[in-house]
Amino acid sequence: MAEVYRRVGRHKIEKLIALHRTVQDDLDDIALGRAGNAEAGLAAHRHEGHAQISIEVGDIDRYVVLDDERGLMAALSIEFGRAPVAPTEDNPDGSAGMEGLGVLRDAMGVKRQPRRSRR
Repeated sequence: MAEVYRRVGRHKIEKLIALHRTVQDDLDDIALGRAGNAEAGLAAHRHEGHAQISIEVGDIDRYVVLDDERGLMAALSIEFGRAPVAPTEDNPDGSAGMEGLGVLRDAMGVKRQPRRSRR
């Protein structure tokens, strides 16, 4: 009967496989391709601004990131949109809402969920 080892030395077998050079090279290639798709989606809608797509490297994984150095949750608004804001005394014009671009979701092949109404 075969014996299955869960660890090799002090490392879990899954981590050793994930850290193998071939796997890491494939992760780099996939992240680069997905980042290119996201950058193309962002460029198609960019009028002006500082938003950019970057790749962050973790211990094992790669992360494709929508970054906007303005802060104020700008990257979140670009990806998911924002609801309109009613006019107030401080903001007499209010703020128009916008539908999110979903550049990361599209680049990753994630199906967009229908937007729920906000109360």
